[in-house]
Amino acid sequence: MKKILALAALAALSTTPAVAQDRGFYWGFDAGQYQYNLDQNDLDNALVDSLESEGFDVLSGRSETSEDGFTWGLTLGYQFFRYLAVEAAWVDLGSAEYKASVEVAGDGSIIPLDTKITTDSAGATLSALGILPFASNWQVYGRAGVYFASNDLELRVSSDGFGPPPAEDSDNTQEFYWGLGAGYTQAHWTLRLEWQQYMDVGDDSTTGETDIDRITLGAIYKF
Repeated sequence: MKKILALAALAALSTTPAVAQDRGFYWGFDAGQYQYNLDQNDLDNALVDSLESEGFDVLSGRSETSEDGFTWGLTLGYQFFRYLAVEAAWVDLGSAEYKASVEVAGDGSIIPLDTKITTDSAGATLSALGILPFASNWQVYGRAGVYFASNDLELRVSSDGFGPPPAEDSDNTQEFYWGLGAGYTQAHWTLRLEWQQYMDVGDDSTTGETDIDRITLGAIYKF
């Protein structure tokens, strides 16, 4: 449903009759905060299932997640006319962590286990923008595009500080993303505030999948 709404909004903005030609290349940058949407309960259950499949009984445990942080991006765009532009960008969506400490029973003894999973994502994007100007220097816009993600995962398991080297995995995926934003233009510069959502980032069979939200403040300079 989100994909349909985003594409419909983009199409509506893009087909608004143009009243002035406004075209050319531009570049920009942005920075802000990301938020991974990890499911802590699912991760807890997956950990318990994994330990029990190895013959351990989970006696107790606790877990926590770290899902937000600093994000940044660089943008190169071309505006075809007043209401339509395309952009290529590079975005760093940061990393998220899941940490769990459990006590398990095995071979007649109680063993403390610490598990830490770290996942991160960065990559290029390609998107189209439908732009609706208003009040002379202001505009709102909708975005829809593809995120070419490079995703990494690291798993560490230890007991009392000792354990094997971390296990690592990675994948490259293509994901749909969309966003909504507003901008204010003065001369060659436009200041932007934007929210984006990257959907089902990752691969369920390797690094896992999660939605990632991103809110940024940025600026573009038109040549």
